[in-house]
Amino acid sequence: MPAREAFEPGSPEHIEEIERRLRLAYGHPRHHNPEDPLDDLIFLILSRMTQEVKYRRTYSALRAELPDWAGVRDAPVGVLEEILGDAGLGPTRSRQILSILKEIGLREVRLDLSRLRMLSNEEVECYLTSLPGVATKTARCVMLYALDRDVFPVDAHVWRLCKRLGIAHEGRWTDSATKGLQDLIPEGLRGSLHVTMVAHGRAVCRSRSPLCAECCLCDLCTYRTARDG
Repeated sequence: MPAREAFEPGSPEHIEEIERRLRLAYGHPRHHNPEDPLDDLIFLILSRMTQEVKYRRTYSALRAELPDWAGVRDAPVGVLEEILGDAGLGPTRSRQILSILKEIGLREVRLDLSRLRMLSNEEVECYLTSLPGVATKTARCVMLYALDRDVFPVDAHVWRLCKRLGIAHEGRWTDSATKGLQDLIPEGLRGSLHVTMVAHGRAVCRSRSPLCAECCLCDLCTYRTARDG
């Protein structure tokens, strides 16, 4: 295994080695994201700042109770709030989902985002981020998981790993700070690196008490070097 000093942090070679090791460790997990773009968008809205077990359970309950999106759009808001209550922020999520579905209904012939498959990456990202409350991270997750685009969404796990590995240098995770990070990731590695960084951030490189002794990236990590002196 090459020593950490063989790679300049943030260089293409450094990033390629990170991707290679994480892919060997985790494969290419989907993290339960639906393959339909509208399904995935709502799934992601529910996942924001919510434990995985809760948002997966809530999404399943929503689809069981109101199996088509027109039914969700037309349901009394109180019904939707009750279904989403388990994930927390029921009123907030309900209003956002209803606003998104109503806006898509105005733009499209039916509640369906399949038309996005025919658009360029720039057009898809512009469309999705113009929907109520949809940030770049959410848009790029839909693009990656449901549209198979070569993009690099940056959530809290990915941002934490990028900072610790010396790829990112901004202090705070904000939508504007993470938007340009995609350009640093070599094309063809972006999707793999995102899904495996999410897996690694959940299992090993945690926000608190990271399991550095179990990490396959420890010799590439500027965070551990600084911490251990």
